Amino acid sequence: MIAADKLWPELETAGEDTVRKNLAQGSYLHGKEDLVKEWLLRKEEERNLAASSKRDAREEETLAIAKEANIIALEALDTARSSSASAKEQARWAMWAAIIATIAIIIAAMAYIKNS
Repeated sequence: MIAADKLWPELETAGEDTVRKNLAQGSYLHGKEDLVKEWLLRKEEERNLAASSKRDAREEETLAIAKEANIIALEALDTARSSSASAKEQARWAMWAAIIATIAIIIAAMAYIKNS
């Protein structure tokens, strides 16, 4: 029976597609078939692990982007609140100016009527 450490380098050289084709054709005899299947299984596990790592990296990047977007949104909210408070203050002063202007018009009108 052949050892995995002797067969697997040959399988690596041949490549997964060739190994699968050879396995399907029954090219691996003398106990090699089980080792070839194990090698293919490990290749599949390696691929799954790599895909999982990529997925995890994408998820981490997405989370980082979401956190940054949240920070920007909170800053925008603070700015909007500040602008709102400033607008309320300006509206209050505009109201007082309108009241004073109205009183001034009334006084002017009364003075005009009195002098007429």
